Amino acid sequence: MKHESIIVVYDSCQAMAEKIADKLGAETVSVQSMNSRQIENCQSFVLAVEFQTNGQMTPHWQYAFLTFREVSLKGKSFAVIIALGNKHDNGRVVKEFCDGLKENGAHIVGDQLYVNTPNQSLDNWICAISPNL
Repeated sequence: MKHESIIVVYDSCQAMAEKIADKLGAETVSVQSMNSRQIENCQSFVLAVEFQTNGQMTPHWQYAFLTFREVSLKGKSFAVIIALGNKHDNGRVVKEFCDGLKENGAHIVGDQLYVNTPNQSLDNWICAISPNL
């Protein structure tokens, strides 16, 4: 399998994932089709995580989290963008998600970006995280 340097993982926000991927020279992968082999063969990830209205991650992201826990993430970098959801409702879950990745060896790059939050720009966020991916 080809070694990929950066993968942008998304659920239903494919257009945003493709915009991020274009700017980073990355590949996009649906969270529904992601597997442990892809995780093992990639060094950096941008995760466009989505939440349900009840504040929990979507079932696809819950399953992906388990998949990330199956393999060592040592030496791998992760940037997390919250594509659906908001900081007030999901901040604790996002922290737990990132802490779980770190417990498995991941390096979390930069701050999490919550889409559609005032004073936060997707382009500025991409510029801030890109040197560390």
